[in-house]
Amino acid sequence: MAGERLATQRVFIHAANMQVGSWVELWLGTAYRRFTAISENSTPTPSEFGLRTLLSSTDADQAQTNTVQAFAYAVQQRLGQIGIAGDYTVTVAYGTGLAAGVAQACVVQAVVYDPFWDFRLPSSDQVYLNGNTGFSWYATPEDTIRPVRVAETHTPTGAFGTATGAIALVASNGTVGTYAYRWADAGAPLTASRTGLAAGSYSCTVTDASGASTTVVVAITEDPRLDVLVSRTDNNVTLVPSGGLAPYAYQWTDGPTTATRLGLPVGTYACTVTDARGASQAITFTVDPYRFYWSKNPVTLALDAGDAYRLDPSTKPQLSFVCEVWVEEVYRSNVFTRIGPVQEQPADRDGRTVFDAQALLDDYLTEHLPALNQARPSRADSLFRRFYFKYAEKYGTPAVAAALSSQAQHYVVLGGLDFFAAPAGTWFDYQARVQPFLTWEPDNKAVRADQPEYLYFMADSFALTDFQVQVRLLYADGTAGQLTAFTVPGVHRFEVYCLPVGYRALGLGGSGLSAGPAVVGWQVWVSDAAGVAQTERRTYALATDYVARPRYFLYTNSLGGVSTLASTGDAKTALDVQVEETERALPAGYDPLLGDTLPTDRSGVLTLSVSSGDLRRDQLVAAQDLLLSLRVTLQAQDAYFPGRVKAKSLPLVDEAPGELNRLEFDFLLPRQRRFTPRLPASAAGRPIAPVRGGGGAQP
Repeated sequence: MAGERLATQRVFIHAANMQVGSWVELWLGTAYRRFTAISENSTPTPSEFGLRTLLSSTDADQAQTNTVQAFAYAVQQRLGQIGIAGDYTVTVAYGTGLAAGVAQACVVQAVVYDPFWDFRLPSSDQVYLNGNTGFSWYATPEDTIRPVRVAETHTPTGAFGTATGAIALVASNGTVGTYAYRWADAGAPLTASRTGLAAGSYSCTVTDASGASTTVVVAITEDPRLDVLVSRTDNNVTLVPSGGLAPYAYQWTDGPTTATRLGLPVGTYACTVTDARGASQAITFTVDPYRFYWSKNPVTLALDAGDAYRLDPSTKPQLSFVCEVWVEEVYRSNVFTRIGPVQEQPADRDGRTVFDAQALLDDYLTEHLPALNQARPSRADSLFRRFYFKYAEKYGTPAVAAALSSQAQHYVVLGGLDFFAAPAGTWFDYQARVQPFLTWEPDNKAVRADQPEYLYFMADSFALTDFQVQVRLLYADGTAGQLTAFTVPGVHRFEVYCLPVGYRALGLGGSGLSAGPAVVGWQVWVSDAAGVAQTERRTYALATDYVARPRYFLYTNSLGGVSTLASTGDAKTALDVQVEETERALPAGYDPLLGDTLPTDRSGVLTLSVSSGDLRRDQLVAAQDLLLSLRVTLQAQDAYFPGRVKAKSLPLVDEAPGELNRLEFDFLLPRQRRFTPRLPASAAGRPIAPVRGGGGAQP
């Protein structure tokens, strides 16, 4: 509010011109009230005030101040006597400049905006007994100007984006009662009521003819914008509306009226979602052939504004696309977390852009390592994650995200293809035709009885809900047999499983098989419950030649599985020692037995120089996977030793006579600052022999 005013009267008292008996009249309440000056030594009544006489020239200001204060006190007492003390405030006004600190006037002010309390001038100027004017009025008293009060009612627009709102203002309490209305938005009418309003904030200043005014701000609201999220899991789609006003109705162009569609075949689908007010959103999406992404290759989302934009780009000015990436950190929890910031990219001249989430998603995957001597299948959860993109167009002036925001759920799997194969896009056709395990190792592999061997199987069918690991046994007498080694239930598409397929893990030399000829080889594949093969077949031959100390290197291959390279040749072990030291201070009386240097750090890297033993040429070529692997673990004497293959140039194939048939490389173990033999795991009730240097498991 502005311009309102309380009734106010200032009474200026000039003590030097007054004498005992002088009087002043004020209009208080409903009548004039007289206040008479008395001697300062007398006891005043509520109608009297003490006049401070001038004692000397040095205390004239004090006499003036005391007189004004006495007059103000008398006014307060009189107001109390007539029962209206709460209707006025009484204060003393002091001078400024040279008169600073000297009381000049008594200020009487009403406490409510009501003309009833306005002051009236006397019918004639007031005079003292000696004929001198001892006070003065303002030309006119300050009468009450009441504040303007405004009541408002409004109607929201309802559906998002419509202009059906209304405002009605009713002004009151103005002193004159004639009001003018001025709205802040350009071109608005000068009226108290408005209709046809869009959502927004509207400000109006209402002014009374007295000059008092009040500004009111009215917010016209609307329903939140109707957005539709397309949530896709496998080949099932659910429309998730938000905003608008529930309930929502669904009308698909192919007939259904439900929010969820199950088992959709590949194709393009359209649906109109309508809320309770009639606001609608038409959405169109495409169900692509379901697939996964390799984490080491681009994970892209291509967006396109469509042909209509290319015909007339002005329909979507400043077009860009926004994209979010959401990942399920705990598999099958159905709890997805947004990773990284919201990305925004401008559209190119054709209204297209491509987002790449590879770097974000790869951080959420880690290489898998089977449990030591693992003998049962396990799901390798660290190798894959479910994720989805959430995206929308953004355009306008200013640019805002469009209503449609969609998501499609995918899997990302640790691994990738090389420089040539990744852009060719041939993996999925290859996978469908060959049904490979996740390895590039050649078939027909010779393995030792204690050698850890694993195959990694990716379920690649919505219909596959459980699978079996089938083994065909090849006996020494030329006969064959078959067994179902494992059955794994509760399978979902694109899950990756670690399958132990070594001689010992399959129990091929144990009591689980009937007495008969020895097993000299075996084939492994995965089938569904009906026995239909879901993978290629892998063939193994039992190696029986004597090796004094075999070592097995388990490494994550390019497809995310774990392959094994057996080192059967002699190995050399070297310790590369590094020392950090400073010169020791030699004060008087130093101890010579401490030497003249002070070691600050001493560490060593144990390096194994190993040989693979004889390999075929195709096996040597495939050994590139070992040399490029980000995780290599040595299994020796029933213990794991993490490490890395030393980076250097290694010959793989020599086409000249006397072709290479083995791989020789250096394996570096973690840096150590203490020596401790590998201690055996304790078991209740079993004795443990002391471990000395050279004892315990050694790499």
